[in-house]
Amino acid sequence: MKRILIVDDSEALRGSLRDVLVEMLPGVLVREAVAALPALAAIDREDWDLVMLDLSLPDRGGVETLRDIHRLRPELPVVVMSLHAEAEYRSAMRAAGAAEYVSKGSPAEAIVAVVRGVLERGRGLAALR
Repeated sequence: MKRILIVDDSEALRGSLRDVLVEMLPGVLVREAVAALPALAAIDREDWDLVMLDLSLPDRGGVETLRDIHRLRPELPVVVMSLHAEAEYRSAMRAAGAAEYVSKGSPAEAIVAVVRGVLERGRGLAALR
């Protein structure tokens, strides 16, 4: 079973993203964090296969949080999410250490394809096939 942590302050976005991931990636376990500090605590105490991280968090910036995640778990892939267009931020976020970048306005299928691709490159996707 693959474990994904969604970090976003929007309850509606977390819920819809969780529902899409659970529906389209059978066997995945999805948990949520509303801000950077609870997310970092969860990452420190539990094993995750992927983190989906919003760039705009109420308690800390997304890039700073991305760096903190990599200090805790250097091998943990992080997909950065934002409302900003992919063309504007993808290369900058990848340079900052993100495995991938996805716009929150992307279709569900595109978001799932990004998650699937990162999991395949990361620790394998046998449980999702």
